[in-house]
Amino acid sequence: MLKKLLPKFICTASVLVLLSSCGDADVGGGVGEFTTVTASASVATPRLESDVVTGNTCSDTGSTGGTVSTDTVDVVVSSRALFPTGNLNLLISKITVHYEPTRAGTPRLPDYFIATNQSIAPGGTLTVPVPVVPEALKIDLMSDPNLSNNLGLCSGQIFEYYVTVTFEMSEPGGNGKVQNVPASLNVAVADRAA
Repeated sequence: MLKKLLPKFICTASVLVLLSSCGDADVGGGVGEFTTVTASASVATPRLESDVVTGNTCSDTGSTGGTVSTDTVDVVVSSRALFPTGNLNLLISKITVHYEPTRAGTPRLPDYFIATNQSIAPGGTLTVPVPVVPEALKIDLMSDPNLSNNLGLCSGQIFEYYVTVTFEMSEPGGNGKVQNVPASLNVAVADRAA
């Protein structure tokens, strides 16, 4: 009797393992798997050289002129259909920008959040301009007393970060799960005076 039950048990256990590996989990490598599609994101600019003040000039008396403006990068978010028909749109509801210092003396920064409501058709792509170094962040880097170090104008000082842009996505009409789909780049912030 044990000889007859053992193969059935092994077969049933194998089927359960296969079924439990399908569906709503993150499939790794920055890919989110939903009910009918998968999603991935990639940055068009793998390294951004950010100028904290654009168009300023340096002299013995310091920095003069220039403007502070936001630096954005284009992130391409892609949807891949899993079935020939019946695939659903994806919805991006939030973008999180996370900064990890990679150079000694570079201060830690809080995450930056962007509320959004953008849809991607099954098998389609969407280019999302993401403000990875917003104007307010540049001003903080130059003058915030709460940071461990401030960026000096005309100093040649560089702050470097490994930046992860994470898209919070769902599939309306699918299994209701929310997945985080990341893309990464390096950012170097300095006063690149003319």
